[in-house]
Amino acid sequence: MENKIQSAVKEVSKPFKFEHWLRFYFVHQAGEDLVIFLSPEHVQKLKEKYGQLSRLAEELNGKVISPQLSQQTIVQYIQQVYDGTKYEVGFIPRVLDSLEFNTEIHGFNIWVSLHEEQLDKKVLDFDTWLEIYDEWKKTENAQKIIMSLKVNGMQNVGSNKLN
Repeated sequence: MENKIQSAVKEVSKPFKFEHWLRFYFVHQAGEDLVIFLSPEHVQKLKEKYGQLSRLAEELNGKVISPQLSQQTIVQYIQQVYDGTKYEVGFIPRVLDSLEFNTEIHGFNIWVSLHEEQLDKKVLDFDTWLEIYDEWKKTENAQKIIMSLKVNGMQNVGSNKLN
């Protein structure tokens, strides 16, 4: 069961990370609003490279970005791709509520914050982000951060591990 949980956390966190990557590199100011803008050529390249995941880029492209829109788009994607298809119905909501998932997402957000200057030097592709993040997670500093997130998560929400 543990491998299934770890596998699901890795898969289900990927759309969240992809959306973050899109916002990091492709958000443009449009008056008062922030809009993700990708050229048709770039959307096509994302389709070729990331397949189904590129649906998030297509869905968000040209829209005013808000936390609500991002969350709604990602959750709809996850429901369509994973819930009841790759995993049994009801498993994905438990994954999303799990300490493991929340630790992964918060760890990723911390990694982006800590490395923002480096990541901003040039547009890195999404696979490169994932590789760099996975390497960072192996470092002593990252392990301390991850452990802190787990301890704080357990104190704040209780132990919500999947059983």
